[in-house]
Amino acid sequence: MNSDKLIYRYEIFVPLHELWKQYIRDLCNGLKPDAQPQMIQTKLLKADLHGALVTVTKSKCPSYVGTTGIIVQEMKHIFKIITKEDKLKVIPKLNCVFSIELDGFVSYIYGSRIQFRASERSAKKFKGKGTLDL
Repeated sequence: MNSDKLIYRYEIFVPLHELWKQYIRDLCNGLKPDAQPQMIQTKLLKADLHGALVTVTKSKCPSYVGTTGIIVQEMKHIFKIITKEDKLKVIPKLNCVFSIELDGFVSYIYGSRIQFRASERSAKKFKGKGTLDL
């Protein structure tokens, strides 16, 4: 077996996803039903997304649409996600819209707006913008 070829399994990252959900609940003060969607969106844009369960909802590349998995690595221009089929997928942020569902809240994130490292994003001010066409 080739030692530099890592084997990723979805089940290994499920505990990371559970930790991420708790992190977001804490960040958003519990995600109560009366929470402001705009506040949750702003916090998600600044949050560390390692461990988030995301789905590609729109993309200029049709083969990415519908891809769902846990983010195992985030870089400036890409997400590496592990699917339930234990496949590691590299998804570019540019020209993709990602959805994140947590406790009944669904948030859509435009990849073009988060083309930063997580550490850079946390200090960034995001302006409210309308929808962007892909």
